[in-house]
Amino acid sequence: MSEKSSVEKADIATVESGPKQEVVVPQSGPERDAIVKRLKRKLDLRLVPYLALLYLFNALDRGNIGNARLAGIEEGTHLKGNQFYNALSFFYFGYTISQIPNMFIMKKVTPSVLVGITMVLWGVCSTAMAGAKNYSGLVAARFFMGVFEAGVGPAAPIILSFFYLRHELAWRTALFYGSSTFAGAFGGLIAYGVSMNLAHEKLAPWQLLFIIEGIPTIFLGIITVFLLPNAPETLERWFVTPEEKQVAIERSRSGHNTDTTTLDKRQLLASIKDYKNIFTCLIYIGLNIPLASYTSFLPTIVSLMGYKHAKAQLMTVPPYACAIVCVFAVCWNSDRTRQRGLHVAGSALVACIGYILLISSGNVKANYTGACFVAMGLYPIIPLMLSWVANNNVGHTKRAVSVAMLNTFGQCFATVGTQIYKSPTAPRFFMGYGVCLAFTVVMIVFSLGLT
Repeated sequence: MSEKSSVEKADIATVESGPKQEVVVPQSGPERDAIVKRLKRKLDLRLVPYLALLYLFNALDRGNIGNARLAGIEEGTHLKGNQFYNALSFFYFGYTISQIPNMFIMKKVTPSVLVGITMVLWGVCSTAMAGAKNYSGLVAARFFMGVFEAGVGPAAPIILSFFYLRHELAWRTALFYGSSTFAGAFGGLIAYGVSMNLAHEKLAPWQLLFIIEGIPTIFLGIITVFLLPNAPETLERWFVTPEEKQVAIERSRSGHNTDTTTLDKRQLLASIKDYKNIFTCLIYIGLNIPLASYTSFLPTIVSLMGYKHAKAQLMTVPPYACAIVCVFAVCWNSDRTRQRGLHVAGSALVACIGYILLISSGNVKANYTGACFVAMGLYPIIPLMLSWVANNNVGHTKRAVSVAMLNTFGQCFATVGTQIYKSPTAPRFFMGYGVCLAFTVVMIVFSLGLT
């Protein structure tokens, strides 16, 4: 049989992949299925873990100030009154104002350049917090760290949407955002290790914490500029075959990831007018208020349960460990059933139970169980929402703007979460728990409405 007749029988497409060669791949049948399987395996073992590693450092540098509080940052920087809470808020101010600009920058430059450079810059800011001598220095470092951290979180779901189909996205997004729960557990372990085993004549434990967690981010950002693939067309960086690369390109086209304009004004207006995006923004607001407070104040809450110093750092690990299991299980089932809204509502209900336990009981075991339930309910909602928005918006511009809108509104209201656990309300924190409980109910209502 001639090569020509063999090609026709295999039902293949001929696609130009270079100036002097062309790659042909089957459009159906066992051979195509085998190529898709190999491609997804390589992406699952290379691209997704690498993005997860980036977000682990993102979450680690963002949340380490909660551990630094137990290690003495308030005394070291001479903070008074509400200054610690205000320093937390300034991070979200910077994060909020840079969301949409970062999405437009990503259209101008490649994702690898945006993500890599912003990583280097926020790593510098995180490390510089070790040198803060007063409130002004701490606030400046936190603000600019927020500006630069906004480059990774919104960009990653968009990058993943270039390589995965709709029903494959939530599980992979969960693997990416699940690293933030690893960061919570990992951060507690690092803080415990610093408190117990490291001593320095000139550096306090909280300063060592920022240095140890900030410097690796800088080096990882430099590597990312050269390593992260920007689109299926650049998958050579991840050692795929020409056939696998072509299949990746075709899968991306099937997801309508083909517009090449810098900014499509029609898609921009469509993303603003789409009522589904308004609903998802309201759900994300309901998520980010309790989430911001949880990541910032869990070490404080645990210490007020009776655990002290290094033991309190260590006891922040189990709630995040519980959350990791729930993130993967819930998002896997969401992809399996191709259903987002019901899983968001169910997760929010688990968080509600946690806040009810925290409010209603002064018992240490009940409170600690409640803290675990809150983490188990809140963290799965992050990848569910971002994959939901990526699924519902077609085209680079509409998808990028919609994700940026989601994060802008969510992080804007996250500043509320940094202000509701004031010291005078300790140890029961009725105001903080009550506000968070109310917004978890908001999530349930709007997610069911959108479903």
